[in-house]
Amino acid sequence: MHFKSIVSHLVLAGLVSGHTIVTNIIIDDKNYGYGKCIRPYWEHPNYPVTDVTSSDLACRTSSMDPTATDTCPVKAGSVMTIEWHRNKSMNPDDVISASHTGSCLVYMAPMLPEGQTLEWFKIYEEGYNTDTKWCTDRLISNGGLLDVVIPGNLKAGDYVMRAEIIALHGARRVGGAQFFPNCIQLKVEGDGDAVPDGVEIPGYYKEDDPGIHYTKGKNDENYEIPGPAVVEGC
Repeated sequence: MHFKSIVSHLVLAGLVSGHTIVTNIIIDDKNYGYGKCIRPYWEHPNYPVTDVTSSDLACRTSSMDPTATDTCPVKAGSVMTIEWHRNKSMNPDDVISASHTGSCLVYMAPMLPEGQTLEWFKIYEEGYNTDTKWCTDRLISNGGLLDVVIPGNLKAGDYVMRAEIIALHGARRVGGAQFFPNCIQLKVEGDGDAVPDGVEIPGYYKEDDPGIHYTKGKNDENYEIPGPAVVEGC
């Protein structure tokens, strides 16, 4: 291998070593394993999205075709665990670089055929608080596990869940935030009738939103989490 190639590989390894993906989900104590019911990963799975106008901001996937992965059953009102790690080793001590601090957000949208626009409603968010610091800090201390509640009044049917981390270590400059979304396909079971209004992603986020263009360490307790409000009942 030529010297230039060696340097390129070393730089690439350094760039991706701090990054993360949703590796697996746990529902009713069943761990579905690596990649199950998750829309297919990119060629380099843990690369971030940095352009808020990119179609990749939706799911960071190689395919938006619902038939490209399985759909896992989940009951409305139940707790589901989303597990984050840097790679498929799923090492609980290897979640995301501690320097990549930021917020965690979870959205859902009714599943639609490929090519149709999904409307995302938010069911969970966590930014900064004085007790546990950033959501990513708590995620690291919890071995990559993030529990979310499926809205109890949600209408039964097929949905896409969009789990996202927004890393803010470079966000002091416009375009410096790093987005780590992955999408999970779910069949929600229950007798609810709610289908909340949603927003388009990409489209809703702007590169200069206060929670995207942000300098850490200055009034972090007032950090404004991007996106719409969490829907009622979550």
